[in-house]
Amino acid sequence: MLTAIRVHEQIGQWLQRAYMAQQPQEMVITLVSSACCNLSALAYVPERFPVGEGLVYAGYQKTHCDVITAMTLFQDKKPGRYLGAMLFRFEQADGAPGFEALLVSAWDEHDNDLTLACVPAAFTQPWLTFEAECNRIVNTAAAYRDQVYIVGGMTRSFETSIDLEDVYLPAGLKTSIINDVDSFFDQGVAIYRELNLKPFRKLLLAGVPGTGKTMLCGALARRALARGHFVIYVSGSNIAGSEFWKIHQALDIASRSNTPTLVLVEELDAYLKGDSKAQMLNVLDGSETPFNPQGTLLIATTNHPEQIDNRVMKRPGRLDRIFIIPELQDEDDARAMLQKYLGKAWRADHAEIVPRLLGRPGAFVREVAVYALTMAAYQHQRELTLATLVESLESLIAQIEAKDNFLTVHKERVMGLIPSRRGGNGSRE
Repeated sequence: MLTAIRVHEQIGQWLQRAYMAQQPQEMVITLVSSACCNLSALAYVPERFPVGEGLVYAGYQKTHCDVITAMTLFQDKKPGRYLGAMLFRFEQADGAPGFEALLVSAWDEHDNDLTLACVPAAFTQPWLTFEAECNRIVNTAAAYRDQVYIVGGMTRSFETSIDLEDVYLPAGLKTSIINDVDSFFDQGVAIYRELNLKPFRKLLLAGVPGTGKTMLCGALARRALARGHFVIYVSGSNIAGSEFWKIHQALDIASRSNTPTLVLVEELDAYLKGDSKAQMLNVLDGSETPFNPQGTLLIATTNHPEQIDNRVMKRPGRLDRIFIIPELQDEDDARAMLQKYLGKAWRADHAEIVPRLLGRPGAFVREVAVYALTMAAYQHQRELTLATLVESLESLIAQIEAKDNFLTVHKERVMGLIPSRRGGNGSRE
């Protein structure tokens, strides 16, 4: 087993013995980026990619290395880094011989990255051009363009199956949001550039929990992917939590994407804490925003707009538009949503509860339907009765009212143990 101190030495000695000694020209060993041995990234290097001096990339092959056990690392079912030796070929644009470079990648016992390449001294610049392209592909997540790419999450990407038809909003509001997104990508980016402005637009979706903000983001993401746009989702789910640097990292990745990019940030207020507020102001102003010539649209959500600094909320240009996502207001929308969640169990008389759904968020309707279906199945009902649906509705209303009453009564109380007082002699009173 290679030790942490001797990994680079053993690989270097192997390169000198097994490869450099057989080469007719001067060779150099250099530390390179592990992006060069990322199999998914290599699949996206353009065919015959030009690296300068009339040379083009001509492919690679895996080869044997005496000091490394070859293996492929997978992430999200995609081949990632290859550990072992790889021989890269470069040719003249007309197919004449160019040069070769041998790469060896490994980890030491502390999981430190170690990737060395043996390159002809006369061709270090073409190799560095190739390395830069591999880095660009990894940094722009090219291998994940068919899915929503995650920054700061537990996984690297996810698929979204939500269609805009699944999102129930007032018709005018829904149309306004879609038109804002489409007009920016279709015409707005060019207008921003003509005005010498960074094509960076920011929208905020605000509303109480359960009104469908997350579903709307999912539907917009699916629509953007279908149009060939890049979609990035900023997540607070990993150990770092909701930290501002994740938003900046997402915007940095977007700036290198060479395609229109949609960036989604849920619960924006969670990222605005401490020094992050000042940093966010600079990013929203555009002064510290990485530049994507193809346009970046940031859509953020919040359940608590009152917790967002007024310098963000009330300054035009920091948030270009704020859309308030309301509870259900239209009986047709409420009926359609209830019917969707009940599916095959829907009966015409179920519409009787629709007026009682108004003023409630979509998540409320979903819970009414799911709990009613569960009760019907538990009671072995052949079909969902109106009585069972009403019972589900009223039990949820009662639960919400009980919770609200509890919070109201205990709002000013300190929860926890109340320390007992001690008498003058130290005894408890």
